[in-house]
Amino acid sequence: MIEKSALSFSWLQRCGLLGWGATVVATSTLMAPVQAQNRVYSTDLTNIAAAANGGRVLESTSTIDNDANFNANNVIDGKVWDSARQTGTSGWASNKFDPVNMDSITLAFAGNSVRRIGKIALNPSSAVAPERWAKDIEVQVSTESAEGPYTAVAQITLSKTPTRQEFLILPTAARYVRLAFRSNWGSDRSVALGEVEIYEAIGQGDPMGQVITQLEGAINDLKRFRQTQIDIAGATPVKSAARPGAKPGARPARAPQTARAKGAAGAQAALALEPATVQLIQLAGGDLAPRLPVSGTNIAAAANGGRIVDSTSTFVSDPAQGPDPAYGPEKLIDGENYKGDEKGSFGWASQGFAPGRQWVTIGFRDDRTKVISKFVLNPNSNQSNLRWARRVDVQVTSDSPKTGPFRTVGTFTLRPDAANQEFTIRPVEAKYVRFVFVANGPGNDNLANADPDISSDRSVSLGEIEIYEVSASGNELDALISRFENTLTALKVLRRQAPSGAATDKTALKIKPTTRSAIRKS
Repeated sequence: MIEKSALSFSWLQRCGLLGWGATVVATSTLMAPVQAQNRVYSTDLTNIAAAANGGRVLESTSTIDNDANFNANNVIDGKVWDSARQTGTSGWASNKFDPVNMDSITLAFAGNSVRRIGKIALNPSSAVAPERWAKDIEVQVSTESAEGPYTAVAQITLSKTPTRQEFLILPTAARYVRLAFRSNWGSDRSVALGEVEIYEAIGQGDPMGQVITQLEGAINDLKRFRQTQIDIAGATPVKSAARPGAKPGARPARAPQTARAKGAAGAQAALALEPATVQLIQLAGGDLAPRLPVSGTNIAAAANGGRIVDSTSTFVSDPAQGPDPAYGPEKLIDGENYKGDEKGSFGWASQGFAPGRQWVTIGFRDDRTKVISKFVLNPNSNQSNLRWARRVDVQVTSDSPKTGPFRTVGTFTLRPDAANQEFTIRPVEAKYVRFVFVANGPGNDNLANADPDISSDRSVSLGEIEIYEVSASGNELDALISRFENTLTALKVLRRQAPSGAATDKTALKIKPTTRSAIRKS
């Protein structure tokens, strides 16, 4: 039986039905984990494990110290622990770590129904030490009862990062799903997990399902090609001369971007912006620009390589001490907000305020140029709200962070609320972004001879800055991939709207106007 399973698997690979990717066990008779398919099995958009969609946690083997804050139900509540902001639920943690008698969590779907699952997404982030976060997990399924018998369908390994991580599995029927925790990242105290998502595989019994699978396969081919470009550009060694006057053995000067991106038979500079991409994004007409996908990574954050490259001043709390580092401009990108009662990051505050005379300039990792389109500002700081920033001019340059030339791409008016406030602009190329403060406080038009832009001339302050780039930031392929992904999502939504068996009947299939618009514009 073992030989037959291995032979069948090999035959599927040669026929192109299976390839190489994440780790998957096809049946319980396989002696060792085998590599998963390169081929894509498309999955639906609904997380069927979510409590909001009827998913349930039937059992967990233990909970750390029997603490209700770490109940296993947290893994399906849709709220992931964010250690920087201290938000979300705490996730689940076991009361022990035993790699032999493994801890586990058992899940079921709405109505105890059997589902054909094809993808699982996990986030290890939980409110315990990262050494306790889950690493190796065995995914088991049963169609009979919560007690089993269970069949292993995947062996997956999570990275030690608080991010959502997706794993495709060979589509398989499951009434119950058990996650067995084989290892963590080095703790003998506990094993923990933040969130679980499970998605159904889209069947190939109707033409629309086949089109969805073909499109998703094409998207993955493009992504692999895109990654190959990046790998080629990043792996090409480029010799660089030592700095003038450097001591023998000193580290050579960093090669300029144009030199580092060359090589490998003239491969494109995949790590740099292509002029055609920038032109495509900046000159996009109509409503295309606002629909370009935005990355989920805050590229201004110090943790992601963002840095303060220029600022005009820092608040002086005590004239005898000079600028107070508690209000330094780096507080704008530290990922923390002021929590009141002298807790949290104080935010940045200037020394004095006159409209247009105070600013802060932010650069990105490795002085890279980005195409940006979204900002999140939070005015909350450890200063009187009379000093909170109210109106900010956003300027960009691809030249000098000190002298520019800068051009204004947007003016943001903030509400006097201690909350994140989002602003979008037409996508624009920027190496450095300067925030020029032109008004503070609530303003007061009732005072004679008062300047409505100045509520306090003592300072202007701001709590936090976030900047996001459009996902089409590499070259033309990124823009194409993004448009394909928009179309793919619209098709999946359309498929869910279709009456059962009506996917090929034009008279029976009614398309919602919003879906029709999404497909037309993609």
